[in-house]
Amino acid sequence: MGSFFVRRKFMAYTRPAKDCAGQLDILKKRGLQFDNRDAAEKLLQEIGYFRLKGYCLGFYKQDTETFKDGISISQLHRVYRFDSDIRGITMKACQRAEVRLKSIMGMQLALRFGPVMPANALEPSSLFEKWTESVDSAHLQGSKRKELYVRHYLEDYGEFPIWVDLELSTLGNVSKLYSWLEPDVKKAIADQYSARVVYLLNWTHMLTVVRNTCAHNSRFYGRFLPVYAKMPRPQLRYFGNTTYASMVFVLSRLLEPDDFQSYIDGLKRIFKEYQGDIEIGRLGFQSSWYSHAQRLM
Repeated sequence: MGSFFVRRKFMAYTRPAKDCAGQLDILKKRGLQFDNRDAAEKLLQEIGYFRLKGYCLGFYKQDTETFKDGISISQLHRVYRFDSDIRGITMKACQRAEVRLKSIMGMQLALRFGPVMPANALEPSSLFEKWTESVDSAHLQGSKRKELYVRHYLEDYGEFPIWVDLELSTLGNVSKLYSWLEPDVKKAIADQYSARVVYLLNWTHMLTVVRNTCAHNSRFYGRFLPVYAKMPRPQLRYFGNTTYASMVFVLSRLLEPDDFQSYIDGLKRIFKEYQGDIEIGRLGFQSSWYSHAQRLM
């Protein structure tokens, strides 16, 4: 990565900054409609030109940056709000899946190795140093947040049981830990999900990517995910493996049934609320997605 930036010669970015009025003029020249200029400028100030531009892509004429006829800034705002609501409900589902994953892993590791995880739990055991570095950082961050239980374990025991390490760790580091565990332990954890290890490895990675997408307010609508979802071939017909819809299948396997039902019911409500403003196909969904999702439980 570093050598790439050393070798390449970059052209300086010289485009002048523009205020909301200037940004709105650009959108108007491209054919975007609005009734109230003050309200449109206020919307740009609220969202930001760069973020809103991402939602323009589906409304451009083919191979141009000119809007299709009749597209208004209020339509773009509705799509933006829809995507924001999707991120909100997805984040909640991901958080519940994360808690469940940490609980299952903590239980399986503690039962097999005792409360403090040894180096031979990982394969190769040399990866234990990387895990130790990540949990040391997690302990420090927990201490800075003044988590009382961190102080308790430090002062009374001088070490942390695995379930505390997992609680303090980021989802990304927990996903890495799962990939580093020795095969029998990985299988024991995957068995709790009635899944093969190769699937659970992919799903925990998917969970991390999608959760981070939500946390960073990135766009789901009209884009592909940066990671492919693994699923049995029959399910690919309904959920695909490159768009947001694939996450419905993944969460069906990572969540408890009641939590999954709550999640898909929430999606259905959001789709109904924005009906006419959005196309669920731009998230990878078919019209019959809900009935297929219910069959996953």
